Amino acid sequence: MARLVAKALLLVAMMILNIFAETKDVAESLSDLERKLSEITASLNKTNEKCAQLREHQQLPTTCERGMGDDITKSYPRYVIMSHDGPKKQILCDTHTDGGGWIVFQRRTTGDVDFFRDWTSYREGFGSLTGDFWMGNEALYNLTDKDPYELRIDVRVKKGREVFARYSVFRIEDESNKYRLHIGSYSGTNGDGLSLHNKMFFSTFDRDNDENSGSCAVLRHGGWWYKSCNHADLNIEWDITETRTYGWFDGSSYLPVSFSEMKMRRIQVT
Repeated sequence: MARLVAKALLLVAMMILNIFAETKDVAESLSDLERKLSEITASLNKTNEKCAQLREHQQLPTTCERGMGDDITKSYPRYVIMSHDGPKKQILCDTHTDGGGWIVFQRRTTGDVDFFRDWTSYREGFGSLTGDFWMGNEALYNLTDKDPYELRIDVRVKKGREVFARYSVFRIEDESNKYRLHIGSYSGTNGDGLSLHNKMFFSTFDRDNDENSGSCAVLRHGGWWYKSCNHADLNIEWDITETRTYGWFDGSSYLPVSFSEMKMRRIQVT
């Protein structure tokens, strides 16, 4: 009997020893994993610190100029907000499109900003550079009065098709001349919708300067260089169903616009 008890005790002791051995292996494994995790965490922290330093010292452009998007070694964001002495306000610069250097003065992406505004609002500008906005007619005049500019208009029309129109000259007269529009020759993929408005005065619901018997600004719920009334109007009232937002005439039909950017770039004089 004693011999059987001794054997039983021996088996129990061996089981306990095995459990302790396995527990020790698990503990050692956990300790090893903790050590490796600590090393990985330290490495990640160093990497994050380096990335933060790189972001801090990243040289963003301070001027919006042609060619800034040509150098593939530059990694500027698509849009950069910067100061500009001409309009004496911050501007939104498109650094990528066709070589970059475009000052965006009109942008509509969501339709959450009301463009049915009075003369003063269009003169001073409204909206946000990070969303939908109009830079302001006075700023447009101050820029184009000092230097020659070209115009590019990017729009997204029915079924998400992205097209553009480009004009070789873009100039705005001063307020005493009702911010009259001057554009040059057309090129692009969207049809020449703006030439009808060349040399037209700017109109808003409280300043009717168009050639129509009624107010085009009231009829279209916007502010624009209306004639009688429009082939192009990117400030027209937006309709999310795209049944009434006919912002551009492509030569054969009026197209609903679900995105628009009007941008200008200084012409290099040689």
